[in-house]
Amino acid sequence: MSPVIADEVAQAVQTVQPVPITNENFARWGQVVRLPDADPNAVQVNQGTAQKFSHLAEFVNLRPASTDSANPNPTLTPATANIAIFKCYKPVTTPTFGIKLLERHSYSSQMFMPMGGDGNGSFIVVTAENGPDDKPVLSTLQAFRCNNTLGINYKPNVWHHPMIVIEKPVQFMTITHENGVALEDCEEYWFTKESGSEGGVAALIQLTQ
Repeated sequence: MSPVIADEVAQAVQTVQPVPITNENFARWGQVVRLPDADPNAVQVNQGTAQKFSHLAEFVNLRPASTDSANPNPTLTPATANIAIFKCYKPVTTPTFGIKLLERHSYSSQMFMPMGGDGNGSFIVVTAENGPDDKPVLSTLQAFRCNNTLGINYKPNVWHHPMIVIEKPVQFMTITHENGVALEDCEEYWFTKESGSEGGVAALIQLTQ
């Protein structure tokens, strides 16, 4: 058997080209959080010095919020909102980025909102469908290019890659319901079978345009 050369391996790996994110193309995965072009429900607040845009995303908690008798699912530990900051200080500088795993939050939405966004720092959002075996389907990978003037909010149970920051560091405020139970808060799936090796690259995201 002849040896497999590097070019043949590269050609065998799925490559995904990110597209600019919009409300429409991201709707199946969650919501894009940004200032609307027009909002008839916007209201003047703060003595007329500001405008308020409401209900831009759906903040969902599928676990009980307390241990009271109204708990609809006593098998799940109650979860509360965790407002945190993700400091993504190592931008990806390579032309492509290898996908080795995806993660999901089965019982909570998860919002990422850049802090101090000026439009110059970008990030890539990667998602995939859940398969009949309750695992992500590699062939359904999608990638979205976002600038740091907008945020995203994943629906519960959406398979996605940890944040991929490019060009320069970006800090995100995140909101997720958590209870400290590892698999309930965040489940990872490593593409060991699909890539053919432990920690192997199963797909590539093309970062250069």
